Amino acid sequence: MSKAKIGLSQFQYATVENEKTKSEIFKIPGMRSAKLDITNELETIYADDGPYLVIPAGITELKLELGLVDLPTIDKQQMLGVTVENGIERYTKTIKVPDVAVMFRALMDDNKYCYVGLAKGKFNLPGMDLKTKEDKIEVAEDSITGNFVARGEEEDMLFIGREDNEDFKLDAFTKMVFNGQAPTPPVGG
Repeated sequence: MSKAKIGLSQFQYATVENEKTKSEIFKIPGMRSAKLDITNELETIYADDGPYLVIPAGITELKLELGLVDLPTIDKQQMLGVTVENGIERYTKTIKVPDVAVMFRALMDDNKYCYVGLAKGKFNLPGMDLKTKEDKIEVAEDSITGNFVARGEEEDMLFIGREDNEDFKLDAFTKMVFNGQAPTPPVGG
């Protein structure tokens, strides 16, 4: 039976160096939206005067767009490579954005979760879209988009785990996403 996804929470990330995640997993509270785009190219081969065979090229693009209530300065440092001097975020022309692995969950209508993990990618620097305050308050959210690639010899890119799958274990899922790192309580949030 199909289940509707009705919620979204617990965005977590860890930086990736040399195909391995670092020791800490960080949590950013206030996740409002997530849009995951997967491009899976299929090439149709023609023979005998018509379509003959379809060859899959695998995942050629994996993109995640996040909407957050706020992206705190500490996370901009760790996740986006922003430097901070005297409490001021400093964006330089030569900023080096680190690779990260990310994970979040979606609540389904049976009160179980569907977990999503992406193995290795970089997020863009967030812009701003602000408005003056009017009679009705509109919350401006921080939006960042990340492009993800394959990680490691097995070329892992995306993991999806569902609590309604009989053999699903959250610890095992977390270890896959964060490349063998033992799950620890996330820092922050």
